[in-house]
Amino acid sequence: MTHQTGIHATTELRDFFAKARNGSVRLIKVIIEDEQLVLGAHKELSRRWDADYDAFVLPLLDEQQPCYVLYRLDSQNAQGYEWLFISWSPDSSPVRLKMLYAATRATVKKEFGGGHIKDEMFGTVKEDVSLAGYQKHVSSCSAPAPLTAAEQELQQIRINEDLPSLASSREMVCLHPPGMSVCSPSLLVSHKTPLPSPRGVLLTVCLLSPRSQDSRCQDSSTEMMVGGCCCCPSLVEYPGPKEVKTEISVESKHQTLQGLAFPLQLDAQQAIQALKQKKINYIQLKLDLERETIDLVHTSPTEIADLPKRIPQDSARYHFFLYKHSHEGDYLESVVFIYSMPGYKCSIKERMLYSSCKSRLLDTVEQEFCLEIAKKIEIDDGAELTAEFLYEEVHPKQHAFKQAFAKPKGPVGKRGQKRLIKGPGENGEDS
Repeated sequence: MTHQTGIHATTELRDFFAKARNGSVRLIKVIIEDEQLVLGAHKELSRRWDADYDAFVLPLLDEQQPCYVLYRLDSQNAQGYEWLFISWSPDSSPVRLKMLYAATRATVKKEFGGGHIKDEMFGTVKEDVSLAGYQKHVSSCSAPAPLTAAEQELQQIRINEDLPSLASSREMVCLHPPGMSVCSPSLLVSHKTPLPSPRGVLLTVCLLSPRSQDSRCQDSSTEMMVGGCCCCPSLVEYPGPKEVKTEISVESKHQTLQGLAFPLQLDAQQAIQALKQKKINYIQLKLDLERETIDLVHTSPTEIADLPKRIPQDSARYHFFLYKHSHEGDYLESVVFIYSMPGYKCSIKERMLYSSCKSRLLDTVEQEFCLEIAKKIEIDDGAELTAEFLYEEVHPKQHAFKQAFAKPKGPVGKRGQKRLIKGPGENGEDS
């Protein structure tokens, strides 16, 4: 927002504005003289607005002097005729005048009445404010906003969503700009509502009967299928509707990959069943990266002291261990899942696959085999697996209640009693 200069219109200019708003004047030129807005020139009605435009506007523009031009159009709104407001500021004019006219532009619009102004243009050369320049300005304002590649793809998906619902399983769909005669009347089933294309052009949708697939027509340049046209010669067949989700926002939830599901080999499945029945107390599984399966390594009987020896130092593994212990006087047997990954000693592919397969393996064990897992642990070194570590992981300590800090009271009697009235002599006065 620019600062206003304090320059206002003269009484004569205000009266002329009131007369011009009635529609009897085609053009008004406003300039600044003696720190006031004054009437520079005006033109009466002659022909249509576009026929008068260049002949009226361009001769009044000075290459050294900025100005304002109000040009009346032939269209009307609720307040009367609509006007075009032009701010002329040539490059060769002094900088002081450019700043002065730029800071007074809002005042001119307010004095004339902002409700009457339909469009506003700014120009530094005459080509900017000519009739061709104004038409280019109108077309650029009405053009759709530029789209990114992602936005164009999303708009195309929305169009593709609508097209299958317009055609049956044996009909053909043709897209072409409205008003173009491209489809054979004998093969045309119906026209549908125009749809916006990714480039902002409305496309008419034509439904053609199945026999149009074997028919051909000729235009001046190419041979094409019936239903095509000079800009879109291809036909699109849609076998049926397909649902595509296109609504994307901040709160949208998108489906992501939940993990890889490598199948369990038969001996691994049997080992999990045996662990569930407590016939064994330890299972070690590995991924076969070539066959993409989960294989059984061994089910050797294992005690807590033997666990560190079961952890390989150069490859990842999955372990299921039946942890037998006592807790608060009760004897418990809890299944603990251990995922061992010896850091960067494994390849990137192996680390990614083991991490991705872990969640799906646990879902299979818990849901399909109904094996309850008390604790899931991830380690990078077998030395971490001690009796104390397992016990604290399965039965973590509860945090004791921590009393809030109590601020102590301040000293008493140091400063004496508070007094509202000062004693005699404390203000420098004699008692």
